[in-house]
Amino acid sequence: MSIIDTPFRTTSSIPCLKSQGVKTVIRYYNFSNSSTFPNKRLELPEAEALAAAGLETAVVFQQRQNRASDFTELKGFAAGREAFRQAHHNIGQPSGSGIYFSVDFDASNSEINSNVIPFFQGVRRAFEQESGGNSEYRVGVYGSGLVSSRLTDKRLIELVWLAMSRGFRGTRDALEAGEFNLAQLPLERTLCGLGVDFNDPNPNRPDFGAFKIEVDAPVPVPV
Repeated sequence: MSIIDTPFRTTSSIPCLKSQGVKTVIRYYNFSNSSTFPNKRLELPEAEALAAAGLETAVVFQQRQNRASDFTELKGFAAGREAFRQAHHNIGQPSGSGIYFSVDFDASNSEINSNVIPFFQGVRRAFEQESGGNSEYRVGVYGSGLVSSRLTDKRLIELVWLAMSRGFRGTRDALEAGEFNLAQLPLERTLCGLGVDFNDPNPNRPDFGAFKIEVDAPVPVPV
């Protein structure tokens, strides 16, 4: 499987991942790591090691974000600002690539209206402010088909990553209509000692916002 996502640092597993056919690793931005996932946030040495090995990286911002109360306009602004700063200042993420924001629950229409849409309005406001009005990064959502379609209609996102659950509202419809860039596949797996999810790209929307950062010289990969 060529595209995986994982909350675990991949640096020491890169040779194994390459041998298994992995071409893109999706990692995280956040405000802070947890005791459960102490290495969830992508840091520069890992991004450099992935790029030096010829692998692409994609990123998703998540700080819980699994209930409606996690989503307000102010929380979206804070998340957008933190994601932009990590991408631009810490990682050197290239302009034009994507940053997904997780909506990790089956949001209803009312929750989308009252919470999720304002959150993404806050994200967009933060990106505009941080970039001086010339937003460098495309905004994506990780979530249900209903969430992604509503945010697309509002022109708040450019990229769609459908969450694993086929029972989420609108997800089967989005899959059948091809209205996605990535689709996460059930179930969680273990690969090269890491807990991972596998993902399918949409061949009709092959650009899902992945990137490689610039590396001046090959970076040794621990074995």
